[in-house]
Amino acid sequence: MQLKAATRDLLGKRSRRLHGEGKLAAVVYGHDTKPTPLVLDRLEFQKVFLKSGRTHLVDLVVDAGRTEKVLVREIQTHPRRLGPIHVDFYQVNLEEKITVEVPVHLVGESAAVKRGDADILQPIHSLRVECLPSDIPEAFEVDLTPLEEIESEIRISDLKMPKGVTVLIDPEELVVKIIKKREMKVEEEVPTAEAAVVGEGEVAEGEEASEETAETKE
Repeated sequence: MQLKAATRDLLGKRSRRLHGEGKLAAVVYGHDTKPTPLVLDRLEFQKVFLKSGRTHLVDLVVDAGRTEKVLVREIQTHPRRLGPIHVDFYQVNLEEKITVEVPVHLVGESAAVKRGDADILQPIHSLRVECLPSDIPEAFEVDLTPLEEIESEIRISDLKMPKGVTVLIDPEELVVKIIKKREMKVEEEVPTAEAAVVGEGEVAEGEEASEETAETKE
């Protein structure tokens, strides 16, 4: 996947004008390189990102000249504007391992969940791994089909890792578990009439206490 960019000198608040021009501010940094501010086409970036996500290498062509292998590291958004307003690219060295977050996708269906007897508990939605840039998995697919009964589970140690990929999380960490379906509990409310009587009783007792205090003073 290829993405065109140009170096930019427009910094600070003036860079907001790029959004109105259909452009997007960005920066590339990483292996043996100083941060370089860039500008690119916003729609073109969104199209590329739909395919690349954060795990696929992108060929970033700068100033119609040099091409750099990069990963999308961070995307900044604005609460009142649609789409990204700034992107961070990380330039990689294809011969050096890097650390990345790879998403966990659930596939298949548990028989217990299908019957309506259970829910899915998924504490982990991504795995931090170390590998060469060219070996980054697109995602880890976890099949729920073998989890037929309540309390059945899958831990990180149960996952099959691609060659050259090392998980940087405790292998005993829980990835997904089938748990008993939780029932909604409705708390019993005190009937309105009964509540009113209780309230009146409390007032009456308060009044009697006041009267006793007055009589004592007298």
